[in-house]
Amino acid sequence: MSSVEIIGGALSTYTRTARVVCEEKGIPYLHKPARPREPEVAAIHPFGKIPVMRHGDFELCESKAIATYLDLAFPGPRVFPTEPAMPRLPSSGCRWSIRE
Repeated sequence: MSSVEIIGGALSTYTRTARVVCEEKGIPYLHKPARPREPEVAAIHPFGKIPVMRHGDFELCESKAIATYLDLAFPGPRVFPTEPAMPRLPSSGCRWSIRE
């Protein structure tokens, strides 16, 4: 299968989230720096937000969706919990950090 491309700004915390998942799972990836609303980004994300991901013919946007896809599609240590009651914790933490 082809390599993963993470497209987004190097300083973006959202882009970094996707890249950290690749690093934690040992997924080879290419980081392509891009700013929001650039043509390559806008072709994948309807609002032109970063990051976006390309994996062969498959394209995805939104850091949480990208991280979840990478966690499920590739072998390696799990990034998200597998117990039924646990998935709410990472999502809850995201909402709390946004409110503060």
